[in-house]
Amino acid sequence: MGDKDKVTDTIVDEYGGCEINFNTSPVSFNFHPKFIRSPWQDVCICSKDGDLLFYSNGCEVLNKEDQQMENGDSLNPGEIHDGYCQSIGYIWAQNIFILPDSYDDSLFYLFHIDLVFNREPGAPFLVQSEDLYYTMVDMRYNNYHGKVIEKNSIILKDTSMLGDPMTAVKHANGMDWWIITPNRWTNSFNTILMDQTGPHFVGRQYIGMVPDGIRTGGQGKFSPDGSRFAWYHRRGGLFLYDFDRETGTLSHFQNIIIPPCDEAITGGCEFSPSGRFLYVNHDTSLFQLDMLAPDIQASLTHIADYDKFIDPLPTSFYYMERTPDKRIIMNVLNGTQWLHVIQEPDKKGLACRFEQHAIKLPTVNNFSLPHFPNYRLGALGDPLCDSLTVATQNPLPFHEINKYTIVPNPASEYFYIETPVWSYGTTTTVSVYDLFGHMMITTKEHGVNTSNLIDGIYIVSIRENNKPVQNSKLLINKS
Repeated sequence: MGDKDKVTDTIVDEYGGCEINFNTSPVSFNFHPKFIRSPWQDVCICSKDGDLLFYSNGCEVLNKEDQQMENGDSLNPGEIHDGYCQSIGYIWAQNIFILPDSYDDSLFYLFHIDLVFNREPGAPFLVQSEDLYYTMVDMRYNNYHGKVIEKNSIILKDTSMLGDPMTAVKHANGMDWWIITPNRWTNSFNTILMDQTGPHFVGRQYIGMVPDGIRTGGQGKFSPDGSRFAWYHRRGGLFLYDFDRETGTLSHFQNIIIPPCDEAITGGCEFSPSGRFLYVNHDTSLFQLDMLAPDIQASLTHIADYDKFIDPLPTSFYYMERTPDKRIIMNVLNGTQWLHVIQEPDKKGLACRFEQHAIKLPTVNNFSLPHFPNYRLGALGDPLCDSLTVATQNPLPFHEINKYTIVPNPASEYFYIETPVWSYGTTTTVSVYDLFGHMMITTKEHGVNTSNLIDGIYIVSIRENNKPVQNSKLLINKS
């Protein structure tokens, strides 16, 4: 939020952006004077150190210095963009997120769905989804401030898309991604696969019950291990499915009845960090479900009702997100500075300690809570699937701006380490580890023979003068 045309702001007030820093203890909240409005759509991506790389309000892409990224204008072109972007940013809820490219740590894909006005005679709703796009960012440009190198590329054009929720989960191979979004008028889901060739539509699956297409979709989430998908719809209750990360298909549909609220606008859902419990809410109530219960419906536990707190507007319930410190935060339906918190979401019933208006932000938040897929999920069966770290000295985070490039990747018999600027006088050591942390290869050569490695995912660790500088994933595929 804020005035895009304003260059400086000397007035201390409650409007602007807010950064939540989970690298401090306790968690800290920092004012961020961003110059775009984003009360609805708000998406960002950081390095694993927590350093901001870029963000978007669905209208444009801004770099870490809060400047429009090169070629970062005019996302989601059309009437909605022209009518709303100058005033409040792009509208709608869970239909935008960012995925890192698993094969090139400098590339990021922004997935977004646009809206068009519904001009059918007697249309039951004002707007509908039309295009599912991707926009690609390469962070190697402009002194690592990034550049949009491909924009508004259509993956799927279909006005029957519900649009929200849209979310993603890692493929069983730990490298590719599945993206799904439901249909408005049928019991189907559109499935997109993002692999080393980029994102592409792979098909539509029909399963479960047909939602009420006149209503918005509500929030949808994958469990931390990707084995389940949950979607709350205010007129249909909770739709719960098993998910196969190998094939990208849903199965074992269950419709869990959630006590209704006739005046509810929407609602959310979120899994606990272990995946044991699922939390579901509409505007005025929060519930817990036990995913290990023989009868999940019977495990439904009422946690709390909205306590009518107002400051300056009602802080009724909206969407939820898991946090790196193993809590769940919930934002509100109006412009206030408060967040609700489930303090211990892996505990049963009221022991989960749901605290309303537990966190006061330095700025007003209105609807915008970024959606983050589980970036740390690894290959199916990988014991490191929720950490993506290597058992080496001084491990480094992934998806940072990397100096070195691995080519080819995937590799078969050989790969090379390339860098755009060579560091003369620097001793470079390249080590290859399996996902259990065992060193398989170490060399000071920049060409690495991998003929003795079996197919799978490995970690390439690069050190300069015995100082760790980069960890990257490597896929070995000899087939």
